[in-house]
Amino acid sequence: MLVLLLLILMPVVATAIKETAASVEAIQFLETYAARQDTVELPSGLLYRILRDGAGGSPDLSTPCSCHYEGRLAANHPDGPTFDSSYARGAPTTFAPNQVIKGWTEAMQLMKVGSKWELVCPPEIAYGPRAMGRKIPPSSVLVFTMEILSCKGATDL
Repeated sequence: MLVLLLLILMPVVATAIKETAASVEAIQFLETYAARQDTVELPSGLLYRILRDGAGGSPDLSTPCSCHYEGRLAANHPDGPTFDSSYARGAPTTFAPNQVIKGWTEAMQLMKVGSKWELVCPPEIAYGPRAMGRKIPPSSVLVFTMEILSCKGATDL
């Protein structure tokens, strides 16, 4: 009976160990990234670096914006495979800040048209404890390169 119970619990324990290891790696990544001199950390947990500052206006919550972006798991940063990329598709994507994950919603409203930022979104402002398809595991820290090419009706800061 004890052997049967152990066989049942082993996969659960193995999964918990993997998740704990992933959490430790994620925390280390966030701490290291936040310690960089050029990184800004917001109260939400969003970390960002300005790669190129724009000169245009900033979008409101519902302002449609044409954007280029690519996303990676923190474990794949900076040169590992992407899980999504408008650059790879060869065309920007249009969406408003209120149509995306919380980290993007916050960042987009701070960005100016023409800006290119690197965003680090902890799970709380990304997809949380749920997986997104097969490419984004639960509780993932995500790193995005994002640029706002244009916005319909962007306002000045």
